[in-house]
Amino acid sequence: MESKLKGWRSNRNVLKLMQCRELNSEAAKVLKQRSQFSDTFIKRLGLEAELEGHQGCVNCLEWSPNGLHLASGSDDTNVILWDPFRHKQIDVIPTPHIGNIFSVKFLADEHVIATAAGDCRVVVQSVVGALDKSAPLLDCACHIGRVKRLATAPDQPTLFWSAGEDGLVVQYDMREPHECPTQSKVLIDLSFKSEIKCIAVNPTKPHYIAIGANDCFVRLYDRRMIKVSMANLSFNPSKRSPPQPQNSDCVQYYAAGHLARENAGVMSIKLSVTYVAFNSAGSEMLVNVGGEQIYLFDVNNNRHINELMIPQYLPKRPQLSYKSCCQPNGLCDANGISGDLFERSDDCACFYMKRALKSYQRKWMSDLYGAARDYLHVIQYWPDHKQAYIGLIKCLIALKWKEEAGTWLKYFVKVYPEVENTAQVKLLVEELQGVKVMGVKMEEVWPKKVDEDEKKIRLDSYDFEKRYLGHCNTTTDIKEANFLGDDDSYICAGSDEGIIFIWDKRTMEIVRALFGDNSIVNCIQPHPSACVVASSGIDTAVKIWSPSPEDGKLNSRIVKSIPTVVETNQHRMCMDPFESMLASMGYHIEGGALDGSSIQEVPTCRPS
Repeated sequence: MESKLKGWRSNRNVLKLMQCRELNSEAAKVLKQRSQFSDTFIKRLGLEAELEGHQGCVNCLEWSPNGLHLASGSDDTNVILWDPFRHKQIDVIPTPHIGNIFSVKFLADEHVIATAAGDCRVVVQSVVGALDKSAPLLDCACHIGRVKRLATAPDQPTLFWSAGEDGLVVQYDMREPHECPTQSKVLIDLSFKSEIKCIAVNPTKPHYIAIGANDCFVRLYDRRMIKVSMANLSFNPSKRSPPQPQNSDCVQYYAAGHLARENAGVMSIKLSVTYVAFNSAGSEMLVNVGGEQIYLFDVNNNRHINELMIPQYLPKRPQLSYKSCCQPNGLCDANGISGDLFERSDDCACFYMKRALKSYQRKWMSDLYGAARDYLHVIQYWPDHKQAYIGLIKCLIALKWKEEAGTWLKYFVKVYPEVENTAQVKLLVEELQGVKVMGVKMEEVWPKKVDEDEKKIRLDSYDFEKRYLGHCNTTTDIKEANFLGDDDSYICAGSDEGIIFIWDKRTMEIVRALFGDNSIVNCIQPHPSACVVASSGIDTAVKIWSPSPEDGKLNSRIVKSIPTVVETNQHRMCMDPFESMLASMGYHIEGGALDGSSIQEVPTCRPS
């Protein structure tokens, strides 16, 4: 019996886990986790059905808690309830909205639905009442900007929140009367300067609420420390008083270190957090940054963004014996797609050195910062690795962080005096002297600045743990990213060119890419308990994905040229916004948008 139970927790073989379930009751839970989205199922994912019914883009999807039904909201202002397993409509629910529906949620049970839309309203209806054209249970107009997302509390079925582009998060309790705006309850007010794009509630600690806005920061609030207030409804700064300074004890910011540093003092026009999701344990946040990459944050591990900046405060790490390579045969290659290694060995300095070099040479978005973090990791665990210091300094120079590069160079020479007169160090000094630092900081000339209290909180942000490369998120501000499976082993997201990407969470490697839409995939929502995924985008159809039968038939939705697609997406994110918009419409730009070259139209529909 002991031999059968040995190692069952890490076993991914479904048949062996079923055997262990007979001997250990805990194995039943592990079996459920591992069998929902297993490696085999992911590799067999294919299109099961297209659900037709909407007359416009489908902007939001939501599974019912028991997974039997799927709700979709659209530009046609209707919500459709689907039986996704029988591939048919249950009900077409009309709403009083006059703008595109951006969010739909089930409340209490499957018979009450909340919607948020571009008409600045939040509506709650019973399904039966909506079909009978009865008055909504709630029709709230407390927002003065488009309402982009709704979030519900897992432990309180009558409580939910709305997040709008007016910078407000409004709290609702269906047990209480609501009259706009005298009975509005504003939980968070970021002021008229900020447009809130997304909101999520921690599933295991529902007092924590994360919001993303039109910048690179995710704000994690403890609502137990916040008192709700009345709405201050005006976009006019002379009429709308600024929000109270945020108490640093009730909020923590998270952002990729390079983005936090560059945008700490200004309101960014290029970046926005389009989606944030918690894993099932509530310990991780997945963040889709518009105009950048997808990042994974560890809520419980406080990795500060200043980790790269001050060498004298290097945390004490257990020094590991240096390995020249993670493979006995000397092979240790880097994957150009994920930036990770085919055979990962975390106790090998060679792994991090090669990945850092690959990122430094490639220079995709966030690559230089990622390379710098890898070099720092080597310094922390293998402090006698001199090439790691040189690599880190070169990354800081490439980032134009002149002060930090100079500090690390002085530290390097102080720790290893024998390197001062070497050719490598002399070259670093020359490169450092050649770094051009702008005489005027961006925040001194950019009209939309943040106050000093906000800037201080931003500079105290926590950094990401992992990043996922491959997709493109520049055209829409509702693009999602989600965990797959009960054990959150995979990451999924849509992209501007209509592809669904699936990554292995641990290795960050793309394990599946599927053609999901003729234009853009915005929404991707995994089923709560089965290996089924729903997706939607610019197309009017909702698509259902599940493992295909092993019958030898060709899956025409599989993307075969993943490296080419990934590289194209990385270059596309660096385009001028006008170029990117034209590209998403199906135009091919020969050169730059301003170089006089011709713009050629290409087919937007991809052959199946």
